[in-house]
Amino acid sequence: MAFQKLKVKIIHKTRLLAVNGEQLLVIEKVGETKKLTFPGGVKKRKESFEESLKRETLEEIGLMVNKHKLSHVISSARILHATTVLKHHFALTIDTNVFKVLEPEKFKDVYWTHWKDAIAFLDKEDKKAVKKFFKSKLKKKRKLYRDESSIPPRIAM
Repeated sequence: MAFQKLKVKIIHKTRLLAVNGEQLLVIEKVGETKKLTFPGGVKKRKESFEESLKRETLEEIGLMVNKHKLSHVISSARILHATTVLKHHFALTIDTNVFKVLEPEKFKDVYWTHWKDAIAFLDKEDKKAVKKFFKSKLKKKRKLYRDESSIPPRIAM
């Protein structure tokens, strides 16, 4: 019995969660239905994920990214036929309005929006990354009420 070698193709994609407080920098895709995405794209063979993200962000919206300030949020995999697509999300805190659509054949607009307003228009992997990033960020920032102790009730008694 002869076995055929199954050639599996792996594609790495990067995405940037550019964050300013609770605002996300989103790109609106061209099309009838509203769909949002983040700057990023396919990683070239000899690039690091951070270099890929820097290049793609500059090409798509003209935004310069400091690759040393990127923090990894999550990576996810999706298998389509004999292709595995790995999407790597990175976050960067920025405070700028110096960006514009440089690929009008793909994108309508680029703008800041509250992360909760963007969720409904993102793909599955992007939604997961945004929720993970902001849920962990909000847990860390939870403020105590005036009469609340930082000691858990079961220990304080």
